[in-house]
Amino acid sequence: MTWELIYFLSGLAMLPVLLFAIIASIRVTTVINHYHHMESGSNLTAKDLVQRIATENQLDIHVEEASDGEGDHYDPTAKAVRLTAKVLHSSSVSAMAIAAHECGHAMQDAENYLPLRVRNLVIRLSNFSSRLLTPLIIISLVASFFTMGMGAEIYVKWLLLGFCIVYGLSAVVSLITLPTEFDASRRGKAMLQAMQIIDTKQERRGVNKVLRAAANTYVVSFAMSLIYFLRYLSYFMMIFGRRRD
Repeated sequence: MTWELIYFLSGLAMLPVLLFAIIASIRVTTVINHYHHMESGSNLTAKDLVQRIATENQLDIHVEEASDGEGDHYDPTAKAVRLTAKVLHSSSVSAMAIAAHECGHAMQDAENYLPLRVRNLVIRLSNFSSRLLTPLIIISLVASFFTMGMGAEIYVKWLLLGFCIVYGLSAVVSLITLPTEFDASRRGKAMLQAMQIIDTKQERRGVNKVLRAAANTYVVSFAMSLIYFLRYLSYFMMIFGRRRD
């Protein structure tokens, strides 16, 4: 497969993946909001659920409210499940699903789950690379005004390599994240059923829909990162190929 063909196919795939990303984003918001209006039969809040899971599974964790701008997540360094205020004090089906999922990550941490350990190692690289995107874009736009010069042309080529590195790291992190997220959802659902927190068919369907919708966003994130990586890499290789000719 030639680099030209990879460039063409990656461009062809961008539109459907972008549409799927938009649909997935709308879907996860819609599903979570819908099941936030359905109370679970347990009458536990998400905070109560985390504390109960921690006690029954002997997890050395605590639960706290997430800061403004943060989403629901598990912090392996602080051993804390952090939930937004909307989730923390809610007893909805969505809140149960989200809290149980984050507790799934806590169980992974307690068991030294390998994909989680690898993700934690590379996530810092991902955060660093994502911060490079904005200055790289600005520099490349400024450099585009001077592409008539040979030096500027070579500079732009190395900027393309920078984009390859950024999106390559993003794709790696997204790929590593997938098994971690799927496994956390599996663990979360198992805990909810074993503790009889979610016991009706309607509640189980709600939990499945919430976690599936959230998982789709991670799949889309990987697909987008991979497409951008392949597109920049193929363009970079096409330029250097022409220079060798």
